[in-house]
Amino acid sequence: MSFAKLSSDFLMETFTLVDNLFISEYLPECDEKQVKIYLYGLYLCTNPSSNNSLDALCSNLNMSEKEIISIYSFFEDMGLVQIVSKEPLEVKYLSLKRANQPPKKYKSEKWNDFNVHLQQLFPERMLTPNEYNEYYMFIDSTKFDPEAMLMVVQYCINLKGMSVRYPYILTVARNWANEGVKTVKDVEERLEEYERQHDDMTSVLSALGRKGGAELEEKQMLLKWTRSWGYSLDAILTAAKTLKGSKTFAKLDNKLDEFYRMSIFSAEEMADFAKHIEELRSLAVAINKNLGVFYESFEHEIEVYVSPWVAKGFDADALTKIAHHCFLSNVRTLDGMNTVVGKFYSKGLLTSESIDDYIDAQIRQDEKIKKVIEATGRTRNVTNQDREYYETWSAEWLFDDSVILYAAEQASGRTYPLPYVNQILSAFKSAGAKTVEEAKKVALPTSSASRVAENYQEREYTKEELRSVITSIDGLSADNI
Repeated sequence: MSFAKLSSDFLMETFTLVDNLFISEYLPECDEKQVKIYLYGLYLCTNPSSNNSLDALCSNLNMSEKEIISIYSFFEDMGLVQIVSKEPLEVKYLSLKRANQPPKKYKSEKWNDFNVHLQQLFPERMLTPNEYNEYYMFIDSTKFDPEAMLMVVQYCINLKGMSVRYPYILTVARNWANEGVKTVKDVEERLEEYERQHDDMTSVLSALGRKGGAELEEKQMLLKWTRSWGYSLDAILTAAKTLKGSKTFAKLDNKLDEFYRMSIFSAEEMADFAKHIEELRSLAVAINKNLGVFYESFEHEIEVYVSPWVAKGFDADALTKIAHHCFLSNVRTLDGMNTVVGKFYSKGLLTSESIDDYIDAQIRQDEKIKKVIEATGRTRNVTNQDREYYETWSAEWLFDDSVILYAAEQASGRTYPLPYVNQILSAFKSAGAKTVEEAKKVALPTSSASRVAENYQEREYTKEELRSVITSIDGLSADNI
C-alpha cells in the first residue's frame, strides 16, 4: 500500500495525453462508443488509483460488457491494444509508433506493382511508408491476394470517400479474410452479394426509419442474417417491427440473435412471439394491480416471474387470483407470491377453478377443525399445525369426524388438549376402534407424559432394526440414525 496518494482535486487538474497519430489515423474510423472506450481507458491507465474494474467501466459509460470487449477486440485488430485476459478483462495499451516493435523489412521490388496501383487510388495525397508497411504485413500474414486487397481499398473508397484511412480498410479486409474471402474471385463474389441485396437493404433501412445508404458493417450484418442465419427478408422486417424506441441495426442484430437462439425463424413465429410478450406484459400489469405493487419496467418481472409461471401451465385468471389472495394475506411482493405459486404448483392447481375448489375445501376443513378445537374447550383461529393434525387423523388414520370430536371432548380441560387428542386417537388406532361406540370401550391414556403403561415391558431394539423401520417413513434418511 502506498504511503501517499493524489487528492481528487489534484487528479482533476491533471491531463490525459492522446497521441496525435490516434487522432489523425484512427479516430476518423471510430464510432462514438469506440472513441469513448479508447479515451476513458487511456485515462484509467494514467490514473491507477481510479476504479478501473469492468463493472465500473460499464456503469460509467452506460455500456454492456459484451460491447466493451467487442470494441477492445476491434482495437486489438488495429494494433492499438493487447487483450491480456478476457476473464477478468485486462487490456494493455500499445504504443502507436511501435517503438518497441520495429517493422518487418520488405523488399521494395516485390511490391512495385502493388505500390503503384495503391497510390493511384489516392490521387489527392501521398501514402506514407508506414501505410505501405501495414498493407504488406497484413497481406503477408493472411495470404491475402494483393490484387484482392486493391479491390477492397477501392470498395472502401467508394463507401467512405477519399479520406478513408488504412486502419478501416485493413479491418474490413481482416473481417473478410476471417470469412475465407482472400482472392480476387472471393472479393468479386462478396461485392456481387452486396449488390444483390441492395433492394433488401433499402427495405430494411426503411423499416428502421433510415434514409441514405448503408454502412459496410450493416451490409455484413444483413449478409449474416440471410446467408448464415437463414432469415428471409419478410422475417427480418417483422423483427424490425418488434423493436421499441429508436430502431438501429445494432438493436435489430440483437433481436435477431435472440430469435436465432430460440430457434424462431419465420415471420409468423416472430409475430406470435411478439403477441405472447404483449400478453405477458398485460398479465404482469394485472398481477401487480392485484398484488398492490408498481414497477415502471416489466422486462425483469416477465423474465424472472411471469414467464416461468406461465411455462408451468398457470392460466392468467389463476395468477391474478393468486395475486389477489396474496394481497389479502399480506403477501405483497413478487418473491412472496412466487413461493405461493410454487405451493399451488406442487398440488397441481394451475387453473382459477381448481384453486377456488381447493380454497373452498380448505375453508370447509377449517370449519371442521374449529369444531374440534371448540370441543376441547378452546376458542382460537386454526393454525397450520392444526391442519397437519387433522390431515393425519382423517386421511392417514382414517377416523371420521364423530370419533375425532369424541376424542376432543375427552381432552377438554387439558393444558395441551390437541397433543392429548393425538394420544387418544393413537390408542383408538392401536385398539382397532373405528366408531364412537368402539372408542368408548378403550381406556384413555392416563397422562400425556406417560411412556410406560402398567404391566408393560419396554423392549430394546438394535440399531439395524431401528434403521429398517424408521427409514421407511417418508422424509427420513438412514444417515441421520
